[in-house]
Amino acid sequence: MSRRKNVIAPEAQAMDKMALSRKEADKLWGDGQPFDLVRVETRIGTNNNTVIEGMVASGRDYLWARAHLKHGEFMALVDRTASSHTYVLNCMRFADLYRNSPPVANLGVRKTRALAQLDKPVVVKYLSGGPLGDIPHDDVAEMPVPQLEEEVRKLREKVKRVEDVAKEKIRQKDEQITKLEFEIEKRPEPTKEQIAQAALQELTLKFTGTLAYINTYLREAYATVVKAEKIENVNVQQLSDWLGQFYDNEIKTFRELSEAWINEIDNAGPMRDWRISDLPK
Repeated sequence: MSRRKNVIAPEAQAMDKMALSRKEADKLWGDGQPFDLVRVETRIGTNNNTVIEGMVASGRDYLWARAHLKHGEFMALVDRTASSHTYVLNCMRFADLYRNSPPVANLGVRKTRALAQLDKPVVVKYLSGGPLGDIPHDDVAEMPVPQLEEEVRKLREKVKRVEDVAKEKIRQKDEQITKLEFEIEKRPEPTKEQIAQAALQELTLKFTGTLAYINTYLREAYATVVKAEKIENVNVQQLSDWLGQFYDNEIKTFRELSEAWINEIDNAGPMRDWRISDLPK
């Protein structure tokens, strides 16, 4: 008669192994109380924040010491007190970012370190309750660490692209300014005649507009007098009396200004030469 062996199902073996692992974990890492996820998660968050607060405090001291020590003395302090230079740089970065704000609650070291890679204005805006770039404020705390690190990487690349475009525009502008300055340096000094011509050119537009204005309204005034002369049965005395009411003010002033203007034109150098050349031989 053969003896039948007891066969333990794989699922049961896995459960037994897990139970042993849990007992070992309770012994090694437990606090004497049954495992409770809420209690453990709360304690993890507290410990993480304590780590960040410690880094901020150390960062303040490192920044303070750096201001008082020579470079070699400061680096000796770093070597005596820290495991790596990167850790010290993170501490100082945290201290600078969070000096006016408490460390971000419930984010932990990795998320806080990820935020520290961004430009200070972006982080300060987030600490003030605003979004982190395009990420809504409340989503940051809920986001898994790898996803946040990826979003931070994308945001840094976006900021860099914007900065690169701005730098390129500045470079092109500086290049244009340098080119213009070079052309100005090569350009000979203007002659007196060129300076005078430039001054005349500045007056051209204004003078042209004034002449057009005068001619337009002078034609209208002329047409008005002609229209008055063509009124049926109007006599010379009526026309004289009608025009007389404008003479002492408008017409007399216009005639005096016209004579002075024509005289000024006739006595201008080029106009005087033209006038003399037009005289009968």
